[in-house]
Amino acid sequence: MFTVEPQASVTQQEQFLSQRQRYQPISLPQSFSDEQMVRDWTLSDVDRAVVSKYRKSFRLFIGIQMCAVRLYGRFLNQVHDLSPHIVNYLGQQLGLPPSLAIEIPERKATYTEHRQSILKHLGFQKFDGKAQDKFNNWLEHQAHQGLLPTELFEQSEDYLLEQRILLPGPSVLERLIIHVCATVHQQLFESVFEQLPPELTEAIDQLLKVSEGEQRSYFHHLKAYPPAATISSLQSYLERYRAVAETGIDNFEGRMLTPTFLKYLFDQAKRYSAKDLKRFAEHKRYALMACFLLETRKVLLDHLVMMHDQYLMDLCRKARNIHEQKHRQLRQRQKRAVDVVLEANSYLLDWPLEQPLLKKEFWQLVDEDKLRRSLEDMRQFKRLEERGYGDLLLARYPSLRKYFSKFILLPFAAEHGNDNLMEAINLVRQLDAGDLKKLPPTAPTGFIPKELRRALKSQEGALNRNAWEMGLALAIKDALRSGDLYLPQSKRHVSFWDLVLSETCWQTLRVDAFEELQQPRKHEVKAVIPKRFHEAIAQANQRFPGDDFAEIRDGKLKLKRYDKITISPTVSALQKVINARLPSIRIEQLLVEVDRLTHFSRYFIPLPEHQSKPPHFYRTLMATLISQATNLGVVSMSASVNGTTIDMLRHVLHTFIREETLTAANAAIVNQHHALPLSAVHGTGTVSSSDAQRFGIRASSLLASYYPRYYGYYEKAIGIYTHVSDQYAVFSTKVISCSPREALYVLDGLLENNTILKIREHTTDTHGYTEIIFALCHLLGFYFMPRIRDLKDQQLYRVDREHDYGVFKPLLTKTADIDIVEEQWEEMIRVAISLKRRTAPAHVIVQRLTNSFPADRLSKAFTNLGRILKTQYILRYLTDVNLRQMVQLQLNKGEYRHKLPRRVFFADQGEFTTGDYEEIMNKASCLSLVSNAILYWNTLKINDIVESLRAQGEVITNETLSHISLLPYRHVVPNGTYFIDDL
Repeated sequence: MFTVEPQASVTQQEQFLSQRQRYQPISLPQSFSDEQMVRDWTLSDVDRAVVSKYRKSFRLFIGIQMCAVRLYGRFLNQVHDLSPHIVNYLGQQLGLPPSLAIEIPERKATYTEHRQSILKHLGFQKFDGKAQDKFNNWLEHQAHQGLLPTELFEQSEDYLLEQRILLPGPSVLERLIIHVCATVHQQLFESVFEQLPPELTEAIDQLLKVSEGEQRSYFHHLKAYPPAATISSLQSYLERYRAVAETGIDNFEGRMLTPTFLKYLFDQAKRYSAKDLKRFAEHKRYALMACFLLETRKVLLDHLVMMHDQYLMDLCRKARNIHEQKHRQLRQRQKRAVDVVLEANSYLLDWPLEQPLLKKEFWQLVDEDKLRRSLEDMRQFKRLEERGYGDLLLARYPSLRKYFSKFILLPFAAEHGNDNLMEAINLVRQLDAGDLKKLPPTAPTGFIPKELRRALKSQEGALNRNAWEMGLALAIKDALRSGDLYLPQSKRHVSFWDLVLSETCWQTLRVDAFEELQQPRKHEVKAVIPKRFHEAIAQANQRFPGDDFAEIRDGKLKLKRYDKITISPTVSALQKVINARLPSIRIEQLLVEVDRLTHFSRYFIPLPEHQSKPPHFYRTLMATLISQATNLGVVSMSASVNGTTIDMLRHVLHTFIREETLTAANAAIVNQHHALPLSAVHGTGTVSSSDAQRFGIRASSLLASYYPRYYGYYEKAIGIYTHVSDQYAVFSTKVISCSPREALYVLDGLLENNTILKIREHTTDTHGYTEIIFALCHLLGFYFMPRIRDLKDQQLYRVDREHDYGVFKPLLTKTADIDIVEEQWEEMIRVAISLKRRTAPAHVIVQRLTNSFPADRLSKAFTNLGRILKTQYILRYLTDVNLRQMVQLQLNKGEYRHKLPRRVFFADQGEFTTGDYEEIMNKASCLSLVSNAILYWNTLKINDIVESLRAQGEVITNETLSHISLLPYRHVVPNGTYFIDDL
């Protein structure tokens, strides 16, 4: 039997604060550098003079609280939790002898007097009525700027510290923030409602209405994630975009709403049903729906771009496959035809000159039918070689036209230098409208791919519209990828500079950005970067003779096999003992035990306006998490848990389990796992790796793509891209398509990390690396260290043609362009600080930079900086065995961790049966949460086993423990009937 802790009720006000800061007390540092300790816990001469006035027994306590108030804005209640290293450092400053305990005043009067004295010395004031009024005014001003409650909670402490006001408890801050936000949001709703034109409110009423004969409102359809790109799905989503545009939302831009607040309200509206919204007050209902329509217009445009891209990629894929099949068939026939024609020509060439060639005699030697068939086979093969692929594309033009005539009407815009594309788009619009009868001879053709150029002009010289328009469709796809063509009203396919900090914001942050990123100024670039490069090469030259991993023969790099990380028999024996002693446990029991220790369940708070909890809420919550993590789904789970209905599970899934609550709950587990002693043996939480794990998908989804390597030609899959720390914890989970390169998503997890892990070094396999990622990681303060396949074939670069690079001179055959790096340096820093501020998802910016190369100078600059950094890294990798082993060890942790999700995600043969992005993301996030819970539980149990063995006299070193896996999984039972015991 196992019991469950009672869950605290969640008030409506608490719903705003779903981030981990909400319940997090002061986080006392246990792992820190000497520099950090000196910075935060050093007493000034004046401080020490003040402390010396107190009784010697209390001086350490006074010094601790003095630093705590200055650092945190609060007094420490649990001074004994402070690191002994810090306590000893403070004691030394105060000239006190070493002490195992910190004496605290027992008398309340003495305790109060000490606190007042510290506040007076530091110039802090209490959080009294006057301070609260000042704080409320600041909160109201910030809320009117569109800041969300979670952002205000983060900034409130900084504000109070700056004002030297003693911080109240987190619950007091919450109540004040929520009260002010509720008032301000009410005012914003009313302001939005007052500006809505009548035709827009009427259109909103129609969207929320369920038409006769329908089961769902149009509002419900607008929230749906697109299926795979087909003619019908493209037509459907083009119609949805038209319907949104016709509501009149274009006439309301919501200028009083910041993008962040607009996105917040959009996410809220998406969670509600039409029935829920109809229950709201009029001003709130219409304001939420207006925000929903503003964002939906952007989202639909993004979906349509992806669908057009996917449809054309699939069209080209099928055409290429048919072309290859025909090529294989005709190649054999053409070979035989060549033999026949050669034989016939031999007869002609060998025919005696004095003897007349009679047709009858020739056909006696050569089979006429066979020769004619051979000539036709050769003509077909020649046409297939020259224009076969283009002909196959043209054969699909009628299908393309079924949606392209409406797709071309989307509000496109072009970057400078791409006027020919906009001219072509306008020509198609005029042709479709009947304003033009045929393509003018001057129509632009520079964007037509070579496969279609042979079919572009007829014998009379006129342009073939079919070939020209098919070429334009392909050019639009490529231009939208690179950003040469964009949609100003979309969310992600906007102009590149709309993805980063605005010019005004950049100029405000410009001076501090270089210091924040710890990067040189523009005038220092050509001195600093080459200096660092030459220092790195010099170090590699020194290490090269002592490392036999690489050698240079005849100017070529030769490598031996990668170093294998040898596992000692002691490690193997200990791992077997640990695996055998781990007690078997059901997955639901494991989750409950981990929750008792980490309290991750407290982060599953309901949506606003949804206060009702189903009976046995806690059990239902855990069952819902398991239903998603195991891929059972709520229907099968309801049959596996007594007393839990489908409606109860669906209510919890819809109301409590969403991306932000899962992220916060997962962070709670990771943070507490980081504090476990055994975690520190495996790493400091500063190294990580990322990799995608593929899963099949049965449902039609825009996210799915073909992955022939593992799923064959006809089956589709998706990827779950996870970032794993050196302590085995997953701190980021993202669902991705298998089509693009994984490198696009490396920075997302690093920048969106909301755990206490301070990642400094990151590794990937070859799919996770590009030169642009090298550059961006460097600018953002991450040391990027991928394992690159075919390392010996990598192009290496120098920065100075005249410099002597020693033994590596034969390898550095090309020169990186440092001039363009200097030229674009400020723009590069602007992009980097924008990524850090999360102005747009990192993969969107990285994809734009990647697809813009080599035409764009900014992309060229990132690429050339990446070439320099890649060269430095590779030469270090070749000569530093510790680096190679660290990379290999971390990648092994990530790859081994893949086995655990495979075991937990067992239902439906481990395939996704839904195509909706949010549902897939929920399942993936639940899977990561459960795997982290298993990691936490394992770490505790393995530590107990190790301590038990040590108590029996076994010598187990930390070095041995560092090679023990924390992710055994066979003792965890993920299936069966759940919650057999009453909770």
